[in-house]
Amino acid sequence: MHLLRINADWARQIATLRDATTEETHLIRFDNGFYRICRPGHGQFQVLLKPGDDKTGNAPGVRLTLQEKDLYVADIDGRRFERYASTLDQMQPTASGLDAAVRRLPQANGEELFRLQSLIVFCIAESLRSDQIATAVGQMILSSTAGLLGVGPTLPTPRLLEQARCWGQASNAVHAALSPEARAIVVKRRTELTPQQRQFSERVDMGRIEAALQERARAVKVLKRPD
Repeated sequence: MHLLRINADWARQIATLRDATTEETHLIRFDNGFYRICRPGHGQFQVLLKPGDDKTGNAPGVRLTLQEKDLYVADIDGRRFERYASTLDQMQPTASGLDAAVRRLPQANGEELFRLQSLIVFCIAESLRSDQIATAVGQMILSSTAGLLGVGPTLPTPRLLEQARCWGQASNAVHAALSPEARAIVVKRRTELTPQQRQFSERVDMGRIEAALQERARAVKVLKRPD
């Protein structure tokens, strides 16, 4: 079980969780960092999300089960989750709003339950897939709790949702831009690589990705495994 709190260090927490649940690739991104990739197979991991305003540490929090192969949320607090609410792009959450969603979820039902689930799942799953989204959630928390200058206190959900919807397409574009050698290596488990393959690295050539997807591909941190 991985613990995640709605605190100002959200992006750092997400990075730690991401490293623990995905595999490295040695594919170099535009920022000289590295892409990661989802693990193959049918493994799962659990995340316990706790509100940041929990001063006693006794808040029960919300438990999510995620699939390693695609970072999709299978269930949230024991309830099956399949898709985002159609109204997600209309939500403008703040840190206190996200805290409230975590506290309210156990009692919610119907449309309210679906809406709160969607918000919580979006903030976690999409932060894992995209460090751009993780940064945005962290800045929202900082702005609405500590008055971070230059950033609004609400999450720009519509813009980030567009990035989230392009995750699979952007991942496929990155895979297609690789050399045949890199493409063959990246889909293997790290434990299956030869010592020579472990030393292999390649910079992803953004010029080989169609212009409409280049910004999306830069925002991705964890690649979906190729279709």
